[in-house]
Amino acid sequence: MPVIGQDESANDDGSGIGLEAHPRKIVARTGGAEKDAWISAELLPLLAIAMAALDENGVLLEANAGFLRLINDGGTLPIGAQVARFFQQPTLSALNGATADANGEIHQGLMTIGDSGRMRTLRARVWRAGGCLRVQAEIDIQELEQLYDTVLELNRNYAGVQAELAQSNFKLQQREAQVLALSLTDVMTGVGNRRRLEQALPLEINRVERSGTRLCALMADLDYFKRINDGHGHEAGDKVLTAFGALLRGQTRPTDIVVRYGGEEFVILMPNSGLAQALVAAERIRETLAATRIEPLPDAVTASFGVAELATGEKGDALLRRIDAALYAAKHAGRNRVLAG
Repeated sequence: MPVIGQDESANDDGSGIGLEAHPRKIVARTGGAEKDAWISAELLPLLAIAMAALDENGVLLEANAGFLRLINDGGTLPIGAQVARFFQQPTLSALNGATADANGEIHQGLMTIGDSGRMRTLRARVWRAGGCLRVQAEIDIQELEQLYDTVLELNRNYAGVQAELAQSNFKLQQREAQVLALSLTDVMTGVGNRRRLEQALPLEINRVERSGTRLCALMADLDYFKRINDGHGHEAGDKVLTAFGALLRGQTRPTDIVVRYGGEEFVILMPNSGLAQALVAAERIRETLAATRIEPLPDAVTASFGVAELATGEKGDALLRRIDAALYAAKHAGRNRVLAG
């Protein structure tokens, strides 16, 4: 590692370090004798490079701002303080026991300096000169660049993982929504099942109570459905149910809730609708079904309807009983008709 301020000639001590262009006097804590300063005035305030001289016992003889910051964040540790404990790897005892080369160098490479709360690893060079250890350490730019590249790569990988997780979570939510929809759907007709009605009816009634809107319900029952099964087989009956389910989906609004209540009975909840509007919708469905030819039946299929509007304070069970009673009345009145309950 190049030495800051090194000239081409070696010093008298043979260290090859030419940092004495601007000497200053300090009191070295070694026998009380004064020595010329090794660290020049220009290097004293630098923080990017750490420089220090210490005796074999770890007493600090000289230090610039960079080294003082490593061992004491406030930079107030005085010259003459014991700093051996701050040499983590290699330790000061290891440095003292190391064999020097011809230039007095005893270590070149990574060095960890600091205490348990704050340590830094730098690229360092340590040598013996003038009866003391001299330390010069600086941040390894190449290692910093590698670390920066590593952090960037980790960030990219993290972003990729986050994107994959978000996509997986979105797909999972979609799948959960599909599973929920299937659990609330009658497979044969494609409309909601009874569980869907049990879920939706309390919510719609609560909406009416909160907002003061209106809610109507109608019940439809296919006329003479047992005759269809008995005379043409259950396969024909299934085709009728499927066709009626498709017709109901096509003849209702997106906000309406259509469910198969059981067997050949269907219920439609119509939010924000009054009784007159619900009666018109029921009559339209009745007429459309009567005009629809369903194979393999030779005759038209009809249905009877019971319609009611939710009364103030009325519960869901009471509303269902009213439309069922209206449907029963429509059946007894001759079928293929709409009656209000």
